[in-house]
Amino acid sequence: MVLQTIRERLTGIVAIIILALLAIPFAFVGINSYFQSSSTNLVALVNDQEITFNEFNQSFMNYRRQAQAYLGDAFDPTQFDGPVARREHLDRMIDEALMKQAAEKLGLAVDDDTLAERIRSIPAFQVDGEFNTDLYESRVQGQGMTPSQFEKNLRASMVLDQLPGALGDSSFATRSETDQFVSLQQQKRTFDAVVVPTDPDAIDTNFSDEDVQAWYDEHKQEFRTKEQVVIEYIELNADELKTDEEPDDATLRAKYEEQKARFITPEQRLVSHILIQVAPDADEATRETAKQEAQELADRARKGEDFAALAKQYSDDAGSAEKGGDLGWVGPGLMTESFEDAMYKLTREHPISDPVQTGFGWHVIELRDIRPATGQTFEEARPALLEEARSEAAERKYLEIADRLVDVVYEDPTTLEAAALDTGLPIKTAGPFSRDGGEGIAANTDVVDAAFSDLVLLQGSVSDPIDLGPNHMVMLRDKEHIPAAVQPLEDVRDQVITGLRQQRAGKAAKARADELLAALNGGQSLADLTADSGLQVQNVVDALRSTDVPDHDVVQHVFTLASPAEGKTVNAVVPASNGYAVVSLSAVKAGELAKDSPLGREQYRRQIANSSASYEAWALRRELRDAADIKVFEENLGVAR
Repeated sequence: MVLQTIRERLTGIVAIIILALLAIPFAFVGINSYFQSSSTNLVALVNDQEITFNEFNQSFMNYRRQAQAYLGDAFDPTQFDGPVARREHLDRMIDEALMKQAAEKLGLAVDDDTLAERIRSIPAFQVDGEFNTDLYESRVQGQGMTPSQFEKNLRASMVLDQLPGALGDSSFATRSETDQFVSLQQQKRTFDAVVVPTDPDAIDTNFSDEDVQAWYDEHKQEFRTKEQVVIEYIELNADELKTDEEPDDATLRAKYEEQKARFITPEQRLVSHILIQVAPDADEATRETAKQEAQELADRARKGEDFAALAKQYSDDAGSAEKGGDLGWVGPGLMTESFEDAMYKLTREHPISDPVQTGFGWHVIELRDIRPATGQTFEEARPALLEEARSEAAERKYLEIADRLVDVVYEDPTTLEAAALDTGLPIKTAGPFSRDGGEGIAANTDVVDAAFSDLVLLQGSVSDPIDLGPNHMVMLRDKEHIPAAVQPLEDVRDQVITGLRQQRAGKAAKARADELLAALNGGQSLADLTADSGLQVQNVVDALRSTDVPDHDVVQHVFTLASPAEGKTVNAVVPASNGYAVVSLSAVKAGELAKDSPLGREQYRRQIANSSASYEAWALRRELRDAADIKVFEENLGVAR
């Protein structure tokens, strides 16, 4: 949309100047060079397949958006940016290109029926478990794709899945492998443990300046601030615009009459009818006979016979006859004009009509009840009409100012000053804030993305318009860029002291645990060693890998110890979640499956097979890489274009 706006406005003297400037490079390098790939626009060359910067950047941005949507508040932008993250994503794109090339060589394909079945099975395109075409098209268009583009991408993805899928289908595990896996996975260990916790409060805080400086130097990266920006922006909100247009009562009344159905529900009538059907081409005698029959039924109803019973017996309207001729509540515009006129002439005192002719034949109508018209008078509807008129005027003014705002910014995209002077809108400031966002306008993810975009951050341009809601937009530029930096020691001294105390407490706990281990290995028991010390011996019997007593970290380290010999123990100091633990491992039991658990064996067998398939897929990618000619242009990987 922005490019279309530029094209529409690229006229007059500005267009002539720009075209003249463009003519200079065309004259020197030739037109052809603008349509040929250049290594300056490549991030990788996989055999003969090019991966351009634009392709990579678009893929990387999509990857970041998907990660942010999946992780929500847990999303850490620093983990999804920078040279390491970009290179890892490029490696995935290279692997994908290699797999695609291999699939093409093998002649793998997905036919139309399989593709259609896959699309129909996607829950996002279903309503009540059934595929819905309208939902499919709207969801795909919501992702910025046409159905044909989506189907092309899905087909390519399904082709790529065939190779690793085939590996998975062909992987298996022998009974011996399964038994060995279960033996390790369900292994049980019995041990005693004494946890020596860290106690920072017991550490003297009188550290020397040298100690503080040394700890700070060793842990500088922990005190690194996040990259931040301060932005200035112009916000345009139709709700805040004041207009000089104030509609008069004549205008509002005309709108009321035009939209009367919004404010008034017309009188409705609960009616039944009897139809004596007459064919459209019937002669006059037939029509007259039908009319007389209808008149007789009307007379019988007026004399007290039950109208519903007459309708069931004589009406030719199959849809209503069985319901005693009931047509329900009927309002204006639902019936033919003659039927409607006769219906509205009926009163509670005279509820049965004379025969009424329509294109279907002759009707006898019974009025059963009246529902009066309800709704607002003009005076009651006037406040809503006035508010709508003001809102429409504000919207017109919004579109006018938005159009002008884009125009002025386009003329000089390096500043907001001219746009502020031209539109009368103030330049506001927000920040500093990081890629995690901030307060106010900086809480909007689209604003944050724009503030840290290459266009704004690296090129110094004003952003494209950012929608904040209906008739609410903002355009921004970076006023100040604050790079990530290590905070000086004087600003974080208290945190350094806390870290230093924690470190010293950890060393003290480790030293105490080592003393206990030495005494244990010297022949003393843990019970004797911990008597009157405040420490407790915990006896853990048949612990599994998932056991969290005395804590998860201790258990995980116990399972790394060698099995003790018969009648012996294996003693060691292992890390705990808060401190260290002295452990004495006394028994190890091999895991086994219950004999009546075939389902459990199958689950383990499938788990081993899946693991094998993953390894084989990795090996396939490795083999394809070794055989491929791959060139990576590192210098282009993070370049903004």
